[in-house]
Amino acid sequence: MTNTFYSVHFGIISIKMISIKCEDEFLKRIITSFLEQKNFIFKKKYLDKYFFQLNFYQEENKLNFSIDDDEIKISLPKNNNEIFKKIYDFVSNRGIVVNNYKYFPFKQIMKKENKISFLSEIQNEIMIHLLLNLSDGIEKIELIKKIWPNDKDIFLNKLDTHLTNLKNQLSKDLDFKLKFSSKSSLLKLSIY
Repeated sequence: MTNTFYSVHFGIISIKMISIKCEDEFLKRIITSFLEQKNFIFKKKYLDKYFFQLNFYQEENKLNFSIDDDEIKISLPKNNNEIFKKIYDFVSNRGIVVNNYKYFPFKQIMKKENKISFLSEIQNEIMIHLLLNLSDGIEKIELIKKIWPNDKDIFLNKLDTHLTNLKNQLSKDLDFKLKFSSKSSLLKLSIY
């Protein structure tokens, strides 16, 4: 059994957020191939950082998948689009608690109670990378290359502008005080 990590595709941005785990290698190949065909999975990566581990197994005429203790069972046979919709809805409704706020990376939103802040693709990728690298931080140059892989020149002020905009938006929409530190070009999210 192996864990395979995948990048999920949002527009032009690919982000490593899901680990697919399945004891049955044949079923795993079918599931990953199916998700790739639906453009849910952009490319394979073998990494140790992810938000969710999506576990799959099959028993009799059911396809089961789970994240933590939350499980969905789908009676088979089913239309592929129905299966994909169930998987997508299941994963996209997963949130990450950041202080007293809930961040939904697939929906590109941060919320608290009835307040919601909608993030742009770039703001969402910044949040994802800051959260995936919460303990060690991320080099600013590395983050710039991940967000703008086709840019030949690297401009730190471009990243700083997006960081400021994200910070201001979350403050305005949710009263969320996003704080990060930058030491020797290492950017780190500060969560208190």
